[in-house]
Amino acid sequence: MRVIANLDICQGHARCEDLCPEVFSTDPIEGKVVVQVDEIPDDLIEKVRLTVRNCPEGALRLVKGNAQ
Repeated sequence: MRVIANLDICQGHARCEDLCPEVFSTDPIEGKVVVQVDEIPDDLIEKVRLTVRNCPEGALRLVKGNAQ
């Protein structure tokens, strides 16, 4: 599984980074989400699901494989 971030709607609250810093960070210039891994490790899937649900703008989406 992997995460797709919609940077057009990300407002840079950084809740994703607070909840799951193993996968998310914030771009220091743009102030928007950066997904740090291509594939979510199995042991972080539930944590990432929680993070996706808690994005205020709904800018994150969890997908299987190479889906867009």
